[in-house]
Amino acid sequence: MKKISLFDIFMIILPWILWYLTFDVLSSHFIYAMATSTSILGVISLTKKDVREKYKSCNAICLLSSLSIAIMLYFVFYGGNIISTRLGLEGEVLYVYELVPKGLLSIFLLALIGVMEEAYWRGLLQHIILENDLKINWIYAAVLYGIVHSVSLNLILVIAAFIVGLFLSFTAKKLGLIGSSIVHVTWIYLMFLKILI
Repeated sequence: MKKISLFDIFMIILPWILWYLTFDVLSSHFIYAMATSTSILGVISLTKKDVREKYKSCNAICLLSSLSIAIMLYFVFYGGNIISTRLGLEGEVLYVYELVPKGLLSIFLLALIGVMEEAYWRGLLQHIILENDLKINWIYAAVLYGIVHSVSLNLILVIAAFIVGLFLSFTAKKLGLIGSSIVHVTWIYLMFLKILI
């Protein structure tokens, strides 16, 4: 196992600070705070050559696979929404939707968030820090992605983030970061479509 660097430690801690600021301190400006937080993580991640190399080309099969995974993930969430409503937890789900205002700017910012999250969570954290440096299985990227959302104090969001993380981490492992970015952005649009229009 390669020795973990100070940079690795900093990059594991940084999302906790940014997510706390986004979900707690700046929640009234959530979409802008999340776009800023994910852009900070994404830009730092993209300075690493190993992350940029994970953006391998995405051919027609990759594109169709990515879109299929996004649709599958949407239906997992559709079912989860039904279950959470029956359990009386629909307020926890609606809380997340209420954080995103309608409009073209939100459409752009949601795409930016999806792409930048992939650069960090599946590129830098999963590929470089966990798999290369620590020799840890990719599934732990999904675990960390779920756990970091605990700063929101929203159990449904933590569970949802873990599920999303599993799908995206698997996609990044099999199809690269272009594939996981397509899944992420497409899924976000499917989830927020009724809010954006």
